[in-house]
Amino acid sequence: MKPMISALGAMSVVFILTAPVAQAQSCHQQAAQLQERQVAAQELADARVALVDEVEAAGDAWENAEAMRNFGVEQAAEADATKVTYETLKADLLEKEASLQTQVISLNDAVTAYNTKCVRN
Repeated sequence: MKPMISALGAMSVVFILTAPVAQAQSCHQQAAQLQERQVAAQELADARVALVDEVEAAGDAWENAEAMRNFGVEQAAEADATKVTYETLKADLLEKEASLQTQVISLNDAVTAYNTKCVRN
């Protein structure tokens, strides 16, 4: 019976010694993934900012074309076309904004989980 107890004792010592190493590796992997996700979120935020500028320019173009609508058929067609462009870009912006918010919420949850598991005071 003593050899069995010794074997169990040795196994528990090995487990106790290897568990922190495994957790450290897991934390290291999580930190790397968090950095990748932060970069992706920043790229999406940058794309959103660029799209905001496009939407504003398209909105200005539509307003200018709309002011000329009553001067003729061509001007009315131009106003309609610029409105479609503006509305399309605006929808793209809203979609990108929703995607960014979802991604940031998920990233914040992952950071909280990482901090709870891996960061020691």
